[in-house]
Amino acid sequence: MAYKKFGNAFRQLREQKSLSLSDFTSIGISKASLSRFERAETMMSFEKVVQALQLMGVSLEEYENFLNDYSLDESSSLIKEIEIALFKGDGTQLQKIYTMNTSSDYRQISLAAKASFTSLNCEEIDEITDFLYNIQIWSTIELFIFYFTMDDLNTNDILYLINSFFIVKNNKIFNSPKYKGLFVRICCRAICILSYRGHRDGSEHIIKQVDIHKLVNSMFLRNLFHFSKGFWTYTFKSKNEGNTIILRALDIFYSLSTPDIANYYQNRYDLYLKK
Repeated sequence: MAYKKFGNAFRQLREQKSLSLSDFTSIGISKASLSRFERAETMMSFEKVVQALQLMGVSLEEYENFLNDYSLDESSSLIKEIEIALFKGDGTQLQKIYTMNTSSDYRQISLAAKASFTSLNCEEIDEITDFLYNIQIWSTIELFIFYFTMDDLNTNDILYLINSFFIVKNNKIFNSPKYKGLFVRICCRAICILSYRGHRDGSEHIIKQVDIHKLVNSMFLRNLFHFSKGFWTYTFKSKNEGNTIILRALDIFYSLSTPDIANYYQNRYDLYLKK
């Protein structure tokens, strides 16, 4: 992913607010560091970017919208296409997205599409893993790539990447409902995958961390979290109790979500418990 737009968008906002580079030294960002960030020579940490945005009175979501010219860029459009096709179970569309982008600048997105209809090979898994480990600032694009490819990732890598969010004190990413909601979806998928693989401690740790950080912020996510905890209960505690929790959550999906979303989670249930 190219990050050069981050600095340019930040500079435009700063100048619009009539702020100088030196105005940010009060929050520990030197003129030289900020100048290099704006010229896309280096990246700033997510926490520093959020602090700088707060000083300007700009929310993370506003910055992201400005970054994308208030419309979906091509990466975001491709991610949205993958998500829609995934919920519809449209393997043909997913394969089309993969084939059309496999040799382009959207290589990781193409692999996310592939992982949504078939398994990645060892080289592709290594490529995605290296990509995720090297992310300095997580946008929704990288979060979705993590989400879409997680079925193929190594258990230890899944745990490391998720824990990297939790170990940051007062992680600013949790201040954004959009980012937080997507991260909860990542955690829920990880709980199911790790439970299916028999990793009790790791999956239980994620459940506890989601509760501790109070990340669930909508009815949909609350139901998805119950659905995921049902898999943990089924695997490690009581099959009957776990199955009851899962089926109750599925009923709610069928009642309150679109048919595509409900069917998608029904298929996940069938994958994990009826395979």
